[in-house]
Amino acid sequence: MSDCCPPNVVRTVSEVGNYMYSISEKGLWLNLYGGNNLSTKLEDGSPLKLKQETSYPWGGTINLQFDEVPQKAFFVFLRIPGWCHNAKIILNGKLLATKNIGGEYAEVKRTWHKGDQLQLVLDMPVTMIEANPLVEETRNQITVKRGPLVYCLESVDLDKSTSVFGIGIPTTAQFKIAPIRIDNSNIITLQTTAQKLDNGHWAHQLYKEVSKKPAEKITVRLVPYYAWGNRGHTEMSVWLPVIK
Repeated sequence: MSDCCPPNVVRTVSEVGNYMYSISEKGLWLNLYGGNNLSTKLEDGSPLKLKQETSYPWGGTINLQFDEVPQKAFFVFLRIPGWCHNAKIILNGKLLATKNIGGEYAEVKRTWHKGDQLQLVLDMPVTMIEANPLVEETRNQITVKRGPLVYCLESVDLDKSTSVFGIGIPTTAQFKIAPIRIDNSNIITLQTTAQKLDNGHWAHQLYKEVSKKPAEKITVRLVPYYAWGNRGHTEMSVWLPVIK
């Protein structure tokens, strides 16, 4: 068996630059964000170099430094993710009055200079998302998002007597950012106070009366969905019962 990467992986890696940036007759388009150095040419052949520094997707601040620019003015288009409702663009320390709408591109046109600093700041609050009630499997459940990342609950973060399917999240839940390390990667988890649902014992029962005991409060940790399954064999749930 060959040890080389599958063709689709090689192709994707080689095309990453084209996914992150694109060029048009108007200027430069930033589609995706992540730390990198760009060396390219505009459509008229003018050289352009910039450095992008960011902790995205953990943080919402993207810093661009222009190291080589053409003499004439051109546009820089910054994609505002659809989940972001409060974005700011700052040029050399001054807030710009740009039109920043989620799901669209903000436009900055000027005659750029070497050393210019352009900063995009994306608001990244924790939000709870619900599905259309016609989706029966997720009715009366929510999932948790922060920025572009969806989070989930793993059984490895619960005691052995608690199931991931027995945890409810109140609509009033407050989430705390908690950095941890999983499989040699530093990631951001979310901690909150949830409720332990009293599912009781269902041995030899198909139906039973609803328990009237008050729900027990429990601190839970949610991890990014992409990172689950890296701490041994565990159960996982993205959709969690909502308590209103």
